[in-house]
Amino acid sequence: MTRAAAIAHVTDTAFWVGALRANEAKRSDAVFREPLASLLAGTRGASIARAMPDAALVQWGVIIRTCAIDRLIGEALNQGVERIVNLGAGLDTRPYRMTLPPQTRWIEIDFPSLVQWKDEVLAGHTPACVVQRIGLDLSDRAERSSLFKVLGSTSIKTLLIAEGVMPYLTNEAVADLATELLGIPSFYYWILDFDNSGARKIPKRWAKQLKAAPFLFQPGDWFKFFADCGWQVRNVISSAEESERLNKSYPFVFPQGLLMRALPREMRRKIMSVSGAALLAKCD
Repeated sequence: MTRAAAIAHVTDTAFWVGALRANEAKRSDAVFREPLASLLAGTRGASIARAMPDAALVQWGVIIRTCAIDRLIGEALNQGVERIVNLGAGLDTRPYRMTLPPQTRWIEIDFPSLVQWKDEVLAGHTPACVVQRIGLDLSDRAERSSLFKVLGSTSIKTLLIAEGVMPYLTNEAVADLATELLGIPSFYYWILDFDNSGARKIPKRWAKQLKAAPFLFQPGDWFKFFADCGWQVRNVISSAEESERLNKSYPFVFPQGLLMRALPREMRRKIMSVSGAALLAKCD
């Protein structure tokens, strides 16, 4: 599967992120290794990653986010989660690289074209648990509602993941999805990456590249937004915390990296703490 470097559809962002994870695996000091990422992202993902602005900063952010979510998944499994539903799974290969209980059911939902590609590439590779992939456009409310009802017909304690998905949805669409998920009794927890820096305009250098997949979700207060939808924060791992844990500093790039390193440590940590990943649970 090949295509020009430009992002023509939101599915191209999956190849972009896959390439960034593959890049991490090539480093001698890699904080995780996802060998199948390179196979899935291919030359298409690599070309998109090279064409995007602020490559080092984006690479750092994706890797920090990935590791934080890994930890939150482990926390949810320790709480008795038996099934994981990855909404907008993209080219994620966690079931193949993480140590997971073999009885865990891992369900991935994404556009049919991505699911077909993933099935083809990963044929012959064995995951750590039971994996099922479902081709579905999550913006199709009728179809997703039917699927959620099927998944909710059992009492299996379920963790939801939606990594890198919310930015491409409007505030209204996110609220609608959050409310719908809240109504499924077996959906106990939800992991999301967050950016609580408030509404902001996308820089011009990004606007052209993301014209076909713009960032739409702009909550004034990320945590309050989801609390109002019935989901309360159970645990937060900020980018600052995960960066320090991994000893993976903010990239030394001009001008952002230079400015960040010139700031006092506490101010730097405060700025980096507006993003990260969170484990949500239904409000009491």
